[in-house]
Amino acid sequence: MVMKWCVVLLTGLLSFTAFAAELNVDADDLWLRQSIPGQSNGAGFGIITNNGSQDVLLIGGTIAIAEDVEIHRHVREGEQMRMEAMDALTIPAGQSLELQPGGYHLMLMALSEPLAVGDQHELTLVFSDGATLKVKIPVKELVQRQESSHHRNH
Repeated sequence: MVMKWCVVLLTGLLSFTAFAAELNVDADDLWLRQSIPGQSNGAGFGIITNNGSQDVLLIGGTIAIAEDVEIHRHVREGEQMRMEAMDALTIPAGQSLELQPGGYHLMLMALSEPLAVGDQHELTLVFSDGATLKVKIPVKELVQRQESSHHRNH
């Protein structure tokens, strides 16, 4: 009986590995923006690359510190910008898509704790075919500081 369960478990793990390998998606330089005081939601950015031969649809994600992870985009209406939730985000075959402030991004809804600089969280991206991709994602400063060279003496 134990041997039967081992075979069933091993078969399941092998089929999951094959399924995950078919996804062929990478997530690079993903990061979460530190929480804005008084805000209950957070945002995530980075680059998702589809190395496969077919388009994939990112439909959201999961993370332990938020009730949900949604895909959002900024939309201009006249002179105003607003965010809107999306059902899915297409990542074209053989291409990369950047999630960035003012564009497509991940929204972490109803955070259970603030996102603090230096913390790291495990995020699971979820695709329309049920495939998932787990990534470790750091929290970075709200405004990325850039080193300035104009203070040097010449």
